[in-house]
This record gives sequence, structure tokens and C-alpha cells, in this order.
Amino acid sequence: MKKCITFLTVLITIFVLPAGLFAATKVVMAEGHSFFNKDDAIRQAQRAAVEKAVGVFVHSQTEVENFVIQKDKIMSRTQGYITRFTVLEEEKKNEEFYVKIEAEVSLDKIKDDLIAMRILLDSMERPKVMILIEEKYADMTSVDMRVAETEVTSLLTSKGFDLVDKAQLEEIKKRNQAKQALAGNIAAAKSLGLDLGAQYVVVGKAVVQDIGEAYPGSGLKSLQASLQLKIIQTNTGLVLGSVIKNGVSAHISPVTGASKALRLSARKAVDEYLIDTITNSFQEYLNNGAPIKLHITGVTSFKEYSLISSNIETMEKVVTSKKGGWNKAGGLLILDLRFKGTSEELAELLDGSQFGTKRLEVTDFAPDKVDCNYF
Repeated sequence: MKKCITFLTVLITIFVLPAGLFAATKVVMAEGHSFFNKDDAIRQAQRAAVEKAVGVFVHSQTEVENFVIQKDKIMSRTQGYITRFTVLEEEKKNEEFYVKIEAEVSLDKIKDDLIAMRILLDSMERPKVMILIEEKYADMTSVDMRVAETEVTSLLTSKGFDLVDKAQLEEIKKRNQAKQALAGNIAAAKSLGLDLGAQYVVVGKAVVQDIGEAYPGSGLKSLQASLQLKIIQTNTGLVLGSVIKNGVSAHISPVTGASKALRLSARKAVDEYLIDTITNSFQEYLNNGAPIKLHITGVTSFKEYSLISSNIETMEKVVTSKKGGWNKAGGLLILDLRFKGTSEELAELLDGSQFGTKRLEVTDFAPDKVDCNYF
């Protein structure tokens, strides 16, 4: 059950930096030491430069061997992230080699590293995303090809995101709730997401227009796609933000041109907005605690209710604990927590905890909830 997120802060820092910052490299100075040789000292300095470029320190201590291997896979790419470096100082003292370098680090390359993204998503307990996009083709007879929805889904999947099953999604689109969500009803989008276990719902509308001939006499049609997306966090019901991205394509076939324009706008939306917004929300969780709903059954007296509530709110990593209700007849206690960690870590912390003469047993957990029995 134990999951290590020692390297998570580095990855979060990488992925939530404003998109504009990735257009340039970052120049930093770093030092390296080695008892082997100068080249090894340079490698250590390069590693330190990458860590310094993202503004954090990677702790050498780890808890899970698997994670050590994954972290080392990323840091083994250190030289690939550095676009240039200059040795400023070097010396050998007491059999130890020392170098100081100035290095130029590409944040773009780190951000695009799929292993880094997958470790980040694993630390987020692989949040599930649901995509609902309506497409309209102005002045065109083409049927709804769902190009934008397919492209967004494909791009997020390639980055390692888990998405709602396609068959389930097709079934959901038949519901009135789906139409309401596409029309802008946030409560409907949240409800749909919760039904299918999605932590994020992306709803949007894509419109394609024929804006005339690309070049006089060329016969090429110029097609413009406008894709508007909105991201809803289902466990809080918050709208994390919205974006509009445009794409233009010229082609002799209006349908082909429309498809290309839609794919272009979808790529912009995913690469320049969606990924950063979702990981940004997780940064807020790290800073202020993730919202996790705790259900505890078997709480049969007010004394037990008070005992459990007071103990849990003082537990390690519990930022806040809000009482969501208690019913003596049903014996159910509900607490809305802000917890600095994952639901799995909370489950591990709670399982077996003794309060009074009884203890907690975790019976179930999901990314946004933990269920326990008090006996």
C-alpha cells in the first residue's frame, strides 16, 4: 500500500510552471564532486544543474525501490536536458575531483519527458478524465465526425492519462445530463463525472467555418476551427478554467481541411492548457491539502463521534477536518478532510488506528474518498 512521492515536488514544479517559461532555457551554476574522476564530477554537477533549474532539491532518501528506479530513469537523462555547459572552476583536492559549471537547461525537454509525466500521474493516483466535446460545422453538410474529442482523448492518453471508457462515454451521451453539461451546466458535468469515477471533466464546443478560398484561383478551401474547453474538478465542483484555441487549415476537401483544423486546435488546447491546468490543481492540493471525504461506519454514540473527530483532525498531514454529519441510528460519521497526501496514504494512516476501545479498519478507498469501519 505504501507509495513514495519523494520526487513529486520536482515533477509538480516542472509541470505547473507557466507555459510561457518553457519557450526558453534556464541558465544556472552548479557544483559537482567525485572520488572517481573529473568526468563523473561533471555529471554530478549537471544533475545538480537540472535540479536547480526547477527550483527544488531531489532528496536522496527514498521509501520504495521501484520509485528509486523510476527516479533514476529520469535523472539519467540529465545530459539530454542540458543544451550546453561551461566548466568555470576545477580542482583535485584530497583525492576528490571538484568542478563548477554554468549550464543551460531545457525545461521543454523535461516537461515533454513521458516517464516524468507518468510518475507525476502515478503520484496523483492516476486521476481519470472524461471528455465531452460537441462539434458543429457551419455551412457544411458533414456529419459530426468527433475529431476534436478523438484528438484530445488520444493526446491525453499518449501522455499517460486515464480516460473514461469509450463504451461508457457513448452510453452517457444519451443522457439528458450530458446535453446539460455541454450546454454549460456545471452541476450536470460534476454528476456525470462522479458517476463514472472521473476526477476531471472536460466539456467543450468545437465550431468549424469555411472562411473562403485560401489563395485566389487555388481551389483550396480555408477552414477555421475554434475549440472552447472548460475543466471541472468533480470532487469540489470547481471550474478550474476555460480556454479557446483556434486552428486553420487549407485543403481542396472541406471535410479534410476541417479535420486538420480541429486537430490543430486540439493539440494547442492539450499542450498549452489542459495538462498544465490539471497538474496545477494538484499543486494546490500539495500546498493546502487534497479534499478527501471520509466515511466511518459503526459510530454508535456521540462520545465516539467526538473522540474520532478530535483525533483525526490532529493527525499528521490533516490540514483541516470539517464535520459533514453524523447519524446515531445509522452509525455513519462523515468528515470532509484536507489532507496533504493521497487517499491511499490517508487509508494507510487510518487503518488500525485505535480510538478508545475500538479501532478503524479501512474497507475501501478511491482518489477522493476513504471508507472505514469502527469496531
